[in-house]
Amino acid sequence: MPAYAAGEPGHAVDLGVIMSRWDNLVVGSRSQRALLLFALAAAVAMAPPALAQNGQKPTTPSRPFQEKSDAPGPLRYEKTTPQTLADELEGWAKRIEGAVPLERQDTYSICHAANRAEFDAFAHYSLLILTVVTQSADELPVKRVYLRMPDRELPLLKIASWRRNVDQALATYKMYGPYREDGFYLFPLSAYLRIAQLQADLAANRSGLPLIEFPSQGGPEWPWRTLPNPDPLPGTLPTVRALQALIKGCTSGFPIPTSLPQVAPEARRPAAEPTPQPAPDYSKRSGGLTDILGIAPTTPPPGKLSPEPSPRLQDLFNK
Repeated sequence: MPAYAAGEPGHAVDLGVIMSRWDNLVVGSRSQRALLLFALAAAVAMAPPALAQNGQKPTTPSRPFQEKSDAPGPLRYEKTTPQTLADELEGWAKRIEGAVPLERQDTYSICHAANRAEFDAFAHYSLLILTVVTQSADELPVKRVYLRMPDRELPLLKIASWRRNVDQALATYKMYGPYREDGFYLFPLSAYLRIAQLQADLAANRSGLPLIEFPSQGGPEWPWRTLPNPDPLPGTLPTVRALQALIKGCTSGFPIPTSLPQVAPEARRPAAEPTPQPAPDYSKRSGGLTDILGIAPTTPPPGKLSPEPSPRLQDLFNK
């Protein structure tokens, strides 16, 4: 069975990271971080202005992104379902219930290939399962998800997404909103090796929403970091068979896609089918760390095919 990486409010297995085939994002919700930042700001405001008195200016460490996110979280070996994602969101919402409701919240899970053969069949991608809950229906569907690097960005290919309403009796409804979307995306595992941040643009009101921070020590347990080139294979997508197998192994309760989205001609070549191998037995394991993110080689506009082939992913990385 694949491993997952989970996170709060993202879902990556490396508790914030995953190990093997799945990734449920990081532990520690943005709600908690906001409260901590508020407390820190209050403490700083009450502290003696020693630096100002000495004529010194405080320094702020430089970082490539304006907003900070979390690294993928610890690994776990359980399937991601619509209900497990709802339970995570509900747990975070109950911790801040009674405070001012947030505009939105997100959580995620990343599912990785269990071995080299599956990794090749999945064209060196992992499966990102992203859930966004918001107060405004105008913000959904999620417009795009992408990997932001210091000098460029790489878009993720959306496999499918689904809308659902949040139960009015839940704290999630009160604190995060009534509108929810779940989506499947291809995420390049090699993102774990680079300075990057996974971000999302919503349909309205919010762009550059930070989801996951990289680099990270997470990822599958098999030695993928020793590969000469773990980047997604140029011009190659997973086969439908490989996609369905990964989704069935990592999730339950979600529709199983019967085809891949239409993309530019360059990205249409399917990866080779893997050599059959016995599935690893995780039933006796306590769990570990695992992360996975999938980057799509093309960015087709909503509802349309990309008019021209997008640059190859490997070429973008090598710029």
